[in-house]
Amino acid sequence: MVVQPGMCGPLQNLVASVGDWTWQTVSMVCGLDVFNARDTRGLPSYLAFYYYRLTSGSHFHPRELTFGERIEVDSRVFNSGRLSVVTVHRIRRITGEWKPPLPFDADEPRSRPRPDCLYVENLNVWVSRTDPRSNVALVRSAPVGFTHAHLPDADSPRDLCARARDLGVFPDPARSHWLRSAPDLVLEHPVDVVRDVNGVGLLYFAAFFPIAERAQLHQWRASGGTDRAFLDRTLLDARICYLANADLDATLAVTLRTSCDPDDPAHQKSDLAISDATTRRTIAVAAFRHRSEH
Repeated sequence: MVVQPGMCGPLQNLVASVGDWTWQTVSMVCGLDVFNARDTRGLPSYLAFYYYRLTSGSHFHPRELTFGERIEVDSRVFNSGRLSVVTVHRIRRITGEWKPPLPFDADEPRSRPRPDCLYVENLNVWVSRTDPRSNVALVRSAPVGFTHAHLPDADSPRDLCARARDLGVFPDPARSHWLRSAPDLVLEHPVDVVRDVNGVGLLYFAAFFPIAERAQLHQWRASGGTDRAFLDRTLLDARICYLANADLDATLAVTLRTSCDPDDPAHQKSDLAISDATTRRTIAVAAFRHRSEH
């Protein structure tokens, strides 16, 4: 496909586009129209994003995407049990003559990533509202017609998300020795009904990326960094685990902790927890890794 303006620039644009591809792909292989799914009561059932991870190779990262580039997208859906699915997308820029893609599986982005590819892994679960006027207390609710037993199995990030929920941070033993590179930060983010809400009135999964990035930018500026240098960073890894939703009048508390590799200070990690500022209910846990060029 050709990269269009709505697919590049702000990270949210790419994240949202790939999220749409996930719904389209699941619709193709799981026997139902995801966009109009309903449960046995006839109520809407939503294929919610429970885990979203984007990783980039050393030769290609999201900020390099621009208008008119040709990309190749390979997508596969895997059975994750409990009426849920894992979808993996591999995105590669086409330079020169197009060649048929190499096959790939769910382990490639984790253990055999190609340096010229972006990878997105989604774990999706079905949810519905218990109260049509509220986004709190969503419940699992599989839609009529959903089939996934025929799909190949894949390791699920469900256990990783459970640990992130319990710890309030993604476990990362390999980087536990990294040093704090800035004071911890807590910001409040009132839900913005113009930008944060999707077409069915829920907080939009892609909106959590700019919420997390705004906190990082605030800390970056406080440390003397310029906006251009912030945009020039290379995104290596970004992941969010979505644990709940929030009502439209809620205020979110965003807690940020940033650390860096003591042997390579340009390699930085940001850990974030997003909660309801009033109830302290955890809404999401996130982690980003960047390499700074300045």
